[in-house]
Parts: sequence; C-alpha cells; structure tokens
Amino acid sequence: MAGDIKYKDINNDGVINDNDRVAMGYPTVPEIQYGFGASILYKVVDFSFFFNGSARSSFFINATDEVNPGDGKYGIAPFAFRRNALAIIADDYWSETNPNVHAFWPRLSTDPINNNTRQSSWWLRDGSFTRLKSVELGYSPKILQRLGIKQGSRIYLSGENLMVFSKFKLWDPEVRENGLAYPPNKRYNIGFQLIF
Repeated sequence: MAGDIKYKDINNDGVINDNDRVAMGYPTVPEIQYGFGASILYKVVDFSFFFNGSARSSFFINATDEVNPGDGKYGIAPFAFRRNALAIIADDYWSETNPNVHAFWPRLSTDPINNNTRQSSWWLRDGSFTRLKSVELGYSPKILQRLGIKQGSRIYLSGENLMVFSKFKLWDPEVRENGLAYPPNKRYNIGFQLIF
C-alpha cells in the first residue's frame, strides 16, 4: 500500500523474496576501535582528557514488533505490546496528510506490517562514533603545603561521557538497535585528593 517500504528485485526473477537479500553496510562488530588522550601539567594546574570510539560498523534499527530472540530486546514498532510510539515515530511517519517518502517511519497500523519491519537499507545505520569519555581539571594550591599536606594534593573537577560525535542522531550510537536501553550516563565530580 502507499506508505509501505518498497524493495528491489535484485536477481530479476520477478519475485521479491529472501533470494533478493544481499549483504550491506559494515559488520555489526566494529572493525576499528580506538582511543586517544593527553595529560598536561602547567605549574599548579593539570588537565587531562580521553576520547574513545569505533569505526567501520553498522547496525539495523530494530523496527520489529517482537522480541529479538538473539538478545531479548524489543523492537520499536509502535502499538506492539500496548506500547506508545517513540517521539521520533510520532513526529515523523508517513500518512495521507504527510506523504513524505523520507519520513522516518512508514505508514502506521495497529496490526503488524511485516513488510515494513524487515532488515533493509531503510533501517541500516552507521554505528561509528567518537566519544569524549573523560575530562579532568585539577588545581594544586601551594597553601595546602603550608598546612602540612604533601605536594601532589589537589582539588579537581571531572566529567565522563560528556559528548558524542556521530552521524547517527536519534539516540546514543552505543545503544544501537532500539534506543530503549540506558545510554552511558554523564557524570560530573568535584573532589579533593589529599596526600599526607
């Protein structure tokens, strides 16, 4: 029907079935994982940061209305299991009043439409990302030494998982298939490191 995902007859036999499936994208396990960082000390101030990330990986958004037997995760199909639609679906789906062929979700239905939830290039996404994993800024005031506290004691402010750079913008790319899991938490800390 109008609003459904259309598939290509790859082998040109006049029938669209599993014989038309082809490999696409990168593997789901990243081919490249990396990290880099630096630490800088200038007089009484220290600063460090660390980035990590992965490249050359893909994943399919799990659009199904059932549990994935491999990992037990639910798909994001709206109305399945009496579930509401995610905001991205509610805000961007095909309808007769919004016949946008590039809408995120094909036409909605209270009944499952298996045609629209199969793994295909429509649901394929780039899983590469770079994350600012940690940042720390420290200050070692000389007044601490006058109070009998050894050199190296410091006051610091740190943060973890502060930002991520990725082509995928719907949810955290490390959550991958369905966006329903908790993303890595942002954490901020302030503290004192005392050496006696």
